[in-house]
Amino acid sequence: MSNNLLEKLQQSSKYLQKTKKQKLNVNSDFNTLTDEEISLVFALRAKNLRISQNKKQKEFSDEADLSSSTTYSNFEQKGTISLLNFIKVMKNFGRINELENLLKQSVTQSIEEFESKKKRVRK
Repeated sequence: MSNNLLEKLQQSSKYLQKTKKQKLNVNSDFNTLTDEEISLVFALRAKNLRISQNKKQKEFSDEADLSSSTTYSNFEQKGTISLLNFIKVMKNFGRINELENLLKQSVTQSIEEFESKKKRVRK
């Protein structure tokens, strides 16, 4: 009986994952999505970009120097990938500069920091 219940839970989980992916698109607004949905949007964007380059998953994962093609396949299907492998994927797409700007200090923060230091020097 518990095996039957486990099977039903697994099927239900797969169904929910599939319907969630179907509702997403490459232009989904991250402010309205869960963390899992954001990772699925990244995966969808990567898949579309790879396909536009006419590359198979295996070919792409080899070029990105990933440990196995399954790593990239899982990313496209489930949205899960380590940060190190995500960096490799972005480099292979030629989009590493987009990551470079992610956590940089904003201009506003730089100005506020400068003003704060300037005030401390005057005292």
